[in-house]
Amino acid sequence: MRLNIYFSKKIILIFSLTFFVFLFFSIFLNWIDILRFDFSKTINSRKLFYLAVLKTPITVHPLIPVITLLTSLTFFVSISRNSELIIIRSAGRSILRSLLIPTLTILFLGVFVISALNPISTIMYKLYEAEVRSSSNSLNSYSLEDEGIWLREGFSDGQRVVHARSVAKVGATLKKVTIFEFDKDRIPNIRISAKTAIVKPNSWTLKDGKIWKVNRDNRPEDRAKSFNQYTIKTDLNFEKIRLGFGEPNQISIWELGNYIKRIEKAGFSTLKHKVYLNSEIALPFLMIGMFLIGGMLTMGHSKLSKTGLMLIVTIVLGIGAFLLNNLTQILSQNGAIPILLGAWAPPFITILISLGVILHLEDG
Repeated sequence: MRLNIYFSKKIILIFSLTFFVFLFFSIFLNWIDILRFDFSKTINSRKLFYLAVLKTPITVHPLIPVITLLTSLTFFVSISRNSELIIIRSAGRSILRSLLIPTLTILFLGVFVISALNPISTIMYKLYEAEVRSSSNSLNSYSLEDEGIWLREGFSDGQRVVHARSVAKVGATLKKVTIFEFDKDRIPNIRISAKTAIVKPNSWTLKDGKIWKVNRDNRPEDRAKSFNQYTIKTDLNFEKIRLGFGEPNQISIWELGNYIKRIEKAGFSTLKHKVYLNSEIALPFLMIGMFLIGGMLTMGHSKLSKTGLMLIVTIVLGIGAFLLNNLTQILSQNGAIPILLGAWAPPFITILISLGVILHLEDG
């Protein structure tokens, strides 16, 4: 029991230290990246550091498997140098049995990452985006609700607020569109309603609708005009609309399921979000695979005297598994392979291969 607690504490400590090292360097890199923006010249260093801190968790999160690999290497090299594995073997305890508690500890850390750190990182990133919009005076905003899509765009003469009930043809057409235009004093002056809006790179073509010009002298209905086709200039193309709703990693895993339903109802593709959701759920198992990779060649076998070479080989194998996981996710997002295969195959392939190598090398 004491050995299990000792191993668990050691793994948690190494993982935490490695994680904070990555956080530190990520804060520094994010701080440099934020300096590229124009608004960085108008805010002080404390605000810049605050923005870098807010952005850091979401940039470190994809590197959790690499952090797990480094944790594994440090853990197994440490216990091998202290001859702790030799003592464990001498006591008649198999390596596989000794790996059970460390593996469960990694599983616990993985569950903690996706259940606690994931929501925290998304909250901090939303704060970061709000601060950036405030500092750069950005007028563009987007929201996706049960009743449809809400968009807002700023231009030289004022602002435009758009509501669309749904999207068809993979974003090429918005259905049941209502547009409100405001002047610089935020006073409404035009309202447009249309059955459809065809989204083009620099404009929207509205069809079968009506336009009202609002003023204080006449009733809007008195000056209303119907149209078969009407074109407005706008920079809101489909790609900007889609990106405006946020990448999957910017949404908490606890909210992602309902968010996917809203996206489907609006007419957008949810493939990327479903792949991300499955990948996040599979993350603890990928961490287990990376942990076993880190230990399979560095567990202190006396016949493996070239420790440095084994470390290099282990790192290469771990990075290979990490890249394989990213590749299968991309293939799933493009529809080339099923979602479950892309998200769950790499973790279990990594685990099975690592266990096979450990069983082959272990002679106890």
